[in-house]
Parts: sequence; structure tokens; C-alpha cells
Amino acid sequence: MRNGFYFRLALSNVRRNKLTYVPYLVATAVMSGVFLLIAGLLFSKGMTNTPSGDTARMLFAFGLVVYALFTFFFMFYINNFLIKRRKKEFGLYGILGLDKRHVGRVLVWENLFVIGGGIAAGIAIALVFGRLLFLVLMKLIHAVPGSSFSIPPVAYGLMLGLFFFVFLVTSTINVIRVHTANPIALLASEKRGEKDKKGLVPLALLGLALLCGAYYYAWTTEIPGIALGIFFPLAIVVIIATYLLFLCGSIVVLRLLRMRKSLYYRPDHFVTISGMFHRMRQNARGLATICILSTMLVVTVSGTLSLYLGREEMTRGMYPFDAQVYVPKSASQEQIVAYDEALRRIAAEHHVVLSADENKLVTKLPEGEQFRRNNFIWEDSAFVDVPMLIFYDGSFRFDVAGSEDDCLAFIQAVRDRYAESFAETPNLIVSDIYTAREEGYGFYGGLLFLGAFFAVLFLAVAVLILYFKQVTEGYEDKARFDILQQVGMDDHQVRKTINAQVLWVFFLPLAATALHMLFASKIMARMLKTFMLYDWGLVLACIGGTLVAFSALYFLIYRVTARTYYRIVRR
Repeated sequence: MRNGFYFRLALSNVRRNKLTYVPYLVATAVMSGVFLLIAGLLFSKGMTNTPSGDTARMLFAFGLVVYALFTFFFMFYINNFLIKRRKKEFGLYGILGLDKRHVGRVLVWENLFVIGGGIAAGIAIALVFGRLLFLVLMKLIHAVPGSSFSIPPVAYGLMLGLFFFVFLVTSTINVIRVHTANPIALLASEKRGEKDKKGLVPLALLGLALLCGAYYYAWTTEIPGIALGIFFPLAIVVIIATYLLFLCGSIVVLRLLRMRKSLYYRPDHFVTISGMFHRMRQNARGLATICILSTMLVVTVSGTLSLYLGREEMTRGMYPFDAQVYVPKSASQEQIVAYDEALRRIAAEHHVVLSADENKLVTKLPEGEQFRRNNFIWEDSAFVDVPMLIFYDGSFRFDVAGSEDDCLAFIQAVRDRYAESFAETPNLIVSDIYTAREEGYGFYGGLLFLGAFFAVLFLAVAVLILYFKQVTEGYEDKARFDILQQVGMDDHQVRKTINAQVLWVFFLPLAATALHMLFASKIMARMLKTFMLYDWGLVLACIGGTLVAFSALYFLIYRVTARTYYRIVRR
């Protein structure tokens, strides 16, 4: 056969299966567009001249690698999900005499159309929204105005390289699957449900025990350092427990409901519970994946938002004084007095006033515990006749009063002129809150920006999985509900049954996400204390606000998906 035949057949298949291929193309566009934006921001010249640009670029470099890994595995997962929907069609090709290698070529062309179209749309998204998002990033990191944004060629190369690799891997897997299956098996594969696994009850109890154990440690861990160390191991345990409970626990619960004859043998409940058995066998793994993705989304957004909104508190916690000027350990008392006078002279030149409060050397934490900063006292740190500024632990510590510009100018002058003012101390070091703020804007602003990008990725994949499941179930359930109507159920009862099943399946991951976040809130608050963020109320507000916003979006998706499902069933 000529290659043009495979091209036309693949194009016809994509058009005919637009209900599944169009969302896949949109998800590919979102993933490729976001990846291109991250790479463009990483290599953009507009980030070079910003005060906190280096910090933000470091974050984007790390985020780009993590995003690439997530993108690859999600694309691989979605491709596998999509192919299952098409297996019956591929089996029909074999029955009609089309060779397996011909079916494989059709699959390669279809994959090329979808991924290629998604990449083209992703590039358009990046070009349209790139400049706007760059301006938002510049606002978040408090960069100087006037920076310009353009996507360099290396960003295009990285994006094309990643998705070309995705295309090669998914196409190879698809061809192998077609070659290793017989047409009869492919014809029946779409309707083949997942059988109940052996040992459902022990596995469900194991999942429940793992989840309760993870919740216990997440809620009772008090030490911030330990919370940070065990957060990711606990997250892995929660992921395993979630899959076990969705795969096994859901079937065990349905069996218990079926054993209650007074509940089960009622027309509405009988159809709903029976249908849920099939749905959970078919969809438990996908629903668990949606739950995990939703939890990752809420954790990522609420965590990065908490850090960004609490950046001033964290910076002030690390810098109780506005500035700290270190002097050599060998400095004499007379030299220290001279340094004090020189600092005040520079301050007068820049119209700022220096002051110090020695009570800041001891800080009261929210729990009432007193924490003495720098417990190691330098042996020459106590000079009773140092005239004005606090000299403690080998350094001057003081606050700077004046306008923001004057304070910045004073700190810069100390750095520029210390060789002149402190000629005897060429290794003098200045540490100040103003420089820390600039770096904090780059770090926390870039982190929030990356959190938003990852949220888009998690949301796109979760919505796509959910959409595919509803479309697939719609086609599978059409014959079942036709039978129900033939045996006496009217349209209202069919709609009620559909809504009950879709409602349970759709909102089960959301309910599990809310439960995960309830117990994760405390360990997140403890973990963020390692960053000097002690405001648990802020963390809870960010988690609650993110969860409410996500729930509202989730409900909108439910409404759209339910209508699509019902249209398919009633077609």
C-alpha cells in the first residue's frame, strides 16, 4: 500500500475520534507550551539584568528538569489510556485484512498528527501569553522595569527534543502492543473489565493501616527539621495507600453494601451499586491517579503561595537587625570604636539614622520558647564602652531608619567604601535585610511561578484522565442503559441512576484530596518553620483557599463531563 493511504486513514481516524483526540491535543498543547515558557524564562536575556534574576533562573533550571520528567510520564500514561479506547477499532482492521504492520503505521501517523498539532498549538500559546507571563514574573520578583522577553532558540530545541522523545517512545509502545495482540483479543479488550484481585481484604486493610500511620506521623510531628525530612517519605506512603484503598478498599466497601439486602435490593440502589462495581473495577487506578494529582496541585500551590505571602516574616526572622557588619577577630577596642564612628559618618552622608535594640538578640518564638541567637559568644565580643551600636559576637548589628532608596544607598556605600573607611580590615563583611529581600523576591516569586506552572500540568492531566474515562464509560454504558429502559426504567430513572454513579465516581477523588490536605496541613506548617515561617494561620488560609478554588473548578468540570456522558448514553 502507498504511504498516502496510511496518511489519509490516520487523518480520517483523528477526525472521527475527535471526542478523544481533541482533548489529548489540547493537553499536549498545554504541556508543550508551559515547558517552552519555563525554558524561555530560564534562557531569556531579560532575566539576566534583574537583581533577583539569578535566583529565579536557578529555580527554573531545577523546575525544568522536574517538569520534563512529569510531562514524559504523564504523556506516556495518557497515551496508554487512549489506546485502550481504540483497541476494538484496531482489532476490526485485522479482521478486515489489514496487516499488523499497516495498523502500526496508522498509529504512528495518528500519534504524529496529535503530538505535532499539540506542539504547534503549544508554541502559539507560548508566543501569545509569554510576554504577559514574563511581566507577571517581573512583578513577583520585583525586577526593574524595562526588561524584555523573547524565547531563545535553545528553548525551542529543548521542547522539540522532549516531545520528539515522547513521540518515539509512545509510537514504539503502540506498535509493539498491536504486534503482540491478536485481532479477536483487541476486539474484546475494550469491554474487558478488571477482575477482582485476590486478597482484596488484606490489601484494603494494609492501605488503611498505611494511611492511618501516615496521618498519625503527619499530625503529631512537632520538630520542623524532622517534618521536612519525613514529608516526602510520608507522601510516598500516602500514594501507595491511596491506590490500595481505591483499587481494593472500594470493592470491599461495595461488597459490604451488597451484603445488606434491605439496602441492596431496592431498584435505585441495586442499579447504582451494581454499576459501581463495574466502574471501580475499570476506573479505580485512574481515580486514584486523579486524587494524587489533585493533592499534588493543592500542596504545590498552597505551599508556594504561603512562602510568597510570608516572605517578609521569614526574612525578618532571619535578619532581626537591618544590617550586620562583621569585623576581624583581632580588632582592638580602639579599632571597634573607630569602625562605629565610620559607619555613622557614612550614614550621615546618606541621610539615614542608625539605631540598635539589644532585646532583638533574644527572640520569643510563637510557642513561648526563647531562642538566643548565635549561642556561641566570640571571646572578644563584649566591649562595655563601645559608644553607640551593638557589638555582639564579632559584628555590629543595627537598624537603619530612612527612605528605602536611602537605606539601599547606605548599604551599598558601606560595601563600596569599606576598603577606604576600614583599611585595616579588608575581609569585612556586610549582611543586610535589603539584599536578602531582593534574593527572596527572586526565590519565592520564582517558586510561586513554578508552582502555578506545575498546577496547570497536574490539572490538565487530571481533567484529561477524567474526561477520557467519562467518554469511554459513556460508550460502554450505552448498551447497558438501553437494556434498563427496555426492562421498564423511564428516562427520569435512567438520568437519576447516571447522576448517582457519576457523582460518586467524580467526587470520590475530591473528597480523598480534602482528607489528605486536612492531615497534611499541620506537617506543612511545621515543615515551613524551617524557612522561618511561623504563621500557621497563613498556611491554613492558603491551603483552604486553594482547596476551595480547586473544588469550584472541579465542580465546573463535573457539570461539563456529566452532560457529555449523558449525551453519549442517550444517543
